[in-house]
Amino acid sequence: MSTAPRFGRRELLVAGAGLLSGACVAEGQRRGSTPSTPVTGDTPTSARSARALPSTAPTSGRPTPPALPEVRPWTPAAGEVEPGAKTAAARVVEALGSVSGDSTPAARLRAAGADPALAAAAGELVPPAAPAVTRIVYPQYGGLAGDAASVIVVAEQHWRVGDGLAGRSVTADVRLRRRAGGWAVTEVRPATGSDAAPAGRAARLVAHPRVELPDAAVADLAAGRVDPAVVDVLLELSADRRLSVSVLRSGHPANVFGTTRTSNHTRGRAVDVWAVDGVPIVGMPADDPALLGFLAAARDAGCDEIGGPVDPDGAGGVHFTDQVHRDHVHLGLES
Repeated sequence: MSTAPRFGRRELLVAGAGLLSGACVAEGQRRGSTPSTPVTGDTPTSARSARALPSTAPTSGRPTPPALPEVRPWTPAAGEVEPGAKTAAARVVEALGSVSGDSTPAARLRAAGADPALAAAAGELVPPAAPAVTRIVYPQYGGLAGDAASVIVVAEQHWRVGDGLAGRSVTADVRLRRRAGGWAVTEVRPATGSDAAPAGRAARLVAHPRVELPDAAVADLAAGRVDPAVVDVLLELSADRRLSVSVLRSGHPANVFGTTRTSNHTRGRAVDVWAVDGVPIVGMPADDPALLGFLAAARDAGCDEIGGPVDPDGAGGVHFTDQVHRDHVHLGLES
């Protein structure tokens, strides 16, 4: 698999057509930017700022606006648990974030077969300008219990600003219920971004070339919502492997799903990784040396709550496995 897309708190800025594709993201997404114009008729958002770059068109004549990246709907890979739930969550995020003409979020949800009332809570899932496209980075389970599910959807948005493109990543805890016709989204809980910059070791983590962080995770780091011990774990584990982080705190259910127990994510003492060296966890066999090596390294780094597709040490150890953790590795610090 090719290098996994890099995404982060700062907006992705693109100078001209052809620089982006639906499967690849430029390295400059963490750079600062200037405000863009909201979409007329769309649900208001707490839109973060974006800076437009000049077009690469010839200097003579009017610059040619760059093309938006080509985006394909997310499709589940082999090995996904309850793929219908993930697909339903992805379709809602795609509908809210894919804007053409003067369509409203409610109308786009209705066209996707989802409840148009979800638009009222869409927040940053609606891009701040149009036209816009949204690509799902990965929909990871936040919980699965009987006929209820939480899917943590990380996605990338791109839209036109003047003669260039701008973008950002968004994260949402999407809640679903299984009904007679399949899984249906009942609620969206988007994380709120921030333009604050992390400092100290957190800043080093954000700038690390082998750690991919969504904007919500960078905002958590900037706000001091993440225990420094989690930062140290990620810095240690990324010394010889590339880590694709899905969530730190914002965007994860506050409680362990289906219980009243506070999640270590809420305490700022956990991180979820959905891919290692560009390979999704869900696609790794249980005996994959890369997976087993990563789990062992996490234990050696001090993690004492490690969920994943396999439990190497059995009952009573620091590892555990279940259906929810088939698609990511949870690294927690319980003590």
